[in-house]
Amino acid sequence: SLIMTLTTENCHVIADLCIVPVGKDVSTSKYIIEVQNVLQETGLKTNLHACGTNIEGKFDQIMSAIQKCINKVHELGVARIDTTIRLQTRTDKSMTIKDSINAVNEVVPSKQ
Repeated sequence: SLIMTLTTENCHVIADLCIVPVGKDVSTSKYIIEVQNVLQETGLKTNLHACGTNIEGKFDQIMSAIQKCINKVHELGVARIDTTIRLQTRTDKSMTIKDSINAVNEVVPSKQ
C-alpha cells in the first residue's frame, strides 16, 4: 500500500494576513498598496479585504511572501509592526479562496 506523508511541505494553504504599522500615520493605505505590490510580484493568488489580505499557495511560498511584505513596510520607515497571520492548511484537497467563499454563498445568498 502507498503511504503518503502529509506535511506543510505538500499541503495547500490559505493565509489571512494583516500588517499594521504602529506609531506612524493614521492612514494605512500607502502601506497596503506597497504590500499588495509585493504580493503581486510573488505570483501568489490574493484577495484584498477590508481587514487584510488572503493569500493562497504552498506553505513555504506564503511564509516567504509574508516576510517580504514585513520587510517592505520596515523599509518604508516603520520601526514597529503588528502582524497577524491565520493559516488554513488542507491535506485532503486544494481548496481555493474562491471555493471557500462559494461554499458559504451557496448556503447564505448575498443580499447585494
